[in-house]
Amino acid sequence: MAQDKSIVVFGAGPALGLSTARRFAREGHAVTLVGRNATTVDPLVAALRADGVTADRLLADLADPAAARAAAEQVGTPDVVVYAPGGTERLPVAVSALDAATLATWLPLNLLSPVDIAHVIVPGMVARGSGAFLVAQGVAVREPMPELGSVSVGQGALLTYLRALARDVEASGVRVASLQIGRLIRGSAAEALVEQGYYDEVQSGPMPRVDPDELAERLWELAQPAAPVELVA
Repeated sequence: MAQDKSIVVFGAGPALGLSTARRFAREGHAVTLVGRNATTVDPLVAALRADGVTADRLLADLADPAAARAAAEQVGTPDVVVYAPGGTERLPVAVSALDAATLATWLPLNLLSPVDIAHVIVPGMVARGSGAFLVAQGVAVREPMPELGSVSVGQGALLTYLRALARDVEASGVRVASLQIGRLIRGSAAEALVEQGYYDEVQSGPMPRVDPDELAERLWELAQPAAPVELVA
């Protein structure tokens, strides 16, 4: 299939990022993966190219808004942006232990970088009259999970931003949406944390899993006209 459209996946990893890239590639999208480490991103690009997908990569630490913005400026105005950062070396901080200084260190990845990326890219989509800006979030943005306070506070603020931006650009034909994931993604960094026992004290039973291909399908649906602004998966 000719790839005459484009998608940029910010925070690409071997689970949701790769599945999303493959799902959109099947619909004719060339792929750019943005990730922090070449050791993670380069094998994903190689796998896509082996499937006949036009694929490239940029390296950027999404916990650094300046780096995220610079990457956004390099990709131009793609047809689709997916912001789906994976895990970091840091464990989430419970809300009871969260002070302002600690929270400030979590805001770049969960709020400031995606806002800067949208600020750079969405105006071009509006001028063109088409495009989709999609963010994968945890379901804690709508269902309080005290143990994830350092993540959910910033992501909750981002959800408010996405709701407002979606309303602001809807007449232009641009889609803005949030996929809110309530299950562990198979093969993800979060699943690895669970297997290491991090959530043993707060989880009453086995945590349900979801295949990243299923979530990629939900992201594809969110990119379509008349799709909801929010979808829980």
